[in-house]
Amino acid sequence: MTSLYEKLWHYGQTDVYPMHMPGHKRQLWPDGMERVYRMDITEIDGFDNLHQARGVIKEAQDYAADLFGSSETHFMVNGSSGGLLAAIAALCPPGSRLAAARNCHKAVFHAIELLHLDPVYIYPQVSSQYGIPGAIDAQEEERALTENPDVRALVLTSPSYEGVVSDIPQICRRAHALGIPVIVDEAHGAHFIFSDYFPESAVRQGADLVVQSSHKTLPALTQTALLHINGSLVDRDRVRRMLTVFQTSSPSYILMGSIEESLRIMADQPQRIRDYRQRLQLCRQRLADLGCFHLLNREDFADNAADYDRSKLVVCCPDGPQLYRRLLEDYHIQLEMKAPLYILGMTSAADSREGFDRFEEALMKLDRQGDWKEKDERQQKLLLSAFPRLQRALPLGEAFWADLECLYPDQAQGRICGDYIYLYPPGIPLAVPGEILTEQALDMIRAWRQSGMEVEGTAPDGKIRVLAE
Repeated sequence: MTSLYEKLWHYGQTDVYPMHMPGHKRQLWPDGMERVYRMDITEIDGFDNLHQARGVIKEAQDYAADLFGSSETHFMVNGSSGGLLAAIAALCPPGSRLAAARNCHKAVFHAIELLHLDPVYIYPQVSSQYGIPGAIDAQEEERALTENPDVRALVLTSPSYEGVVSDIPQICRRAHALGIPVIVDEAHGAHFIFSDYFPESAVRQGADLVVQSSHKTLPALTQTALLHINGSLVDRDRVRRMLTVFQTSSPSYILMGSIEESLRIMADQPQRIRDYRQRLQLCRQRLADLGCFHLLNREDFADNAADYDRSKLVVCCPDGPQLYRRLLEDYHIQLEMKAPLYILGMTSAADSREGFDRFEEALMKLDRQGDWKEKDERQQKLLLSAFPRLQRALPLGEAFWADLECLYPDQAQGRICGDYIYLYPPGIPLAVPGEILTEQALDMIRAWRQSGMEVEGTAPDGKIRVLAE
């Protein structure tokens, strides 16, 4: 039996190109971290303590705060998920009300579940042409906040997994006028500050708490993230307290060192950023005239986004799973994700010219083949529709502890969902425990499965967990 370590080592010797996170793209730059095992330590003399940082870790966090423009920054060693949990727990007492964008990552829903919060959902606009969620709707936000004055915080995702950016300054102005702090899940935007080719970071646009995954778009190791604090609406002592709750008491010094090193590489080597920008621009030029496929760009979201992150290479196509599989099997290109009608390649400053060339040439060859079968009209309509707005029958935290049974979708209409149902990535729930499953929701689940997607929260035979009667 091959061990995990051996399998990882052998995979690292293959020619499979990573169009996915982490942002270091499985390579160490000459000035990167080396001899990892020699550096793996615990809280020994001279190396500070993440949970009471006063020395070298505090200096590293202060450096990050100065770089991003936040008044306080904390290193995260269990990803943006831990940062979101800590941020929400610091602002929302158990049983209180939280305004949340419905396209948030599942970690937000886990916080709702653990804290028994009462969520007020804000639904983003959805592109009817591509089926991709756009920005947070201003009217939806205003309605949610004015109709629920007891909301303790607002949390949203910007940029989205596909790169769509919401109007953070306007969102913050409306929320702050009501005394409501704003949490922005900017997990996919840690690179924004390093070039004006990318959108403005929420850290500099008025958000109170911003969570970023350094491992997604910076050359940092997997599981690393940052939590930035600004403004006066947040109890910072409480945030620090919750960070000790949702982070391990034995944080990895290798991970923390990776965060700082990735920031210094990006800040101190601007030529790498300029080269990266040129590669992205050339890639977008070369893929602008695809026939069967379409590379998403800013213009595709002109009506429902404040900006768009051009580091994301989202290619719309008739059959996402097939394109994903062909790129891997025929061209040895591993993508970040597949959806029924598009694929996503993630890029970073660590991507090589050769990697971009392989991706572009493979797409152009597959595009010219023209043997892509369109979905039938009904399935296409379902896959392009917005997520259904499901009625809540039970609080999420209460539904989690209920007795469950498994039913086929044909038997589940009108029943109360007993598990999260979503595609992963990106981990945005179609339904959460406690919500009533509708015909539209079940039809979408069927359409996902028929498109070749693995639907999390369902059994291999397609059964769905519902509350037992």
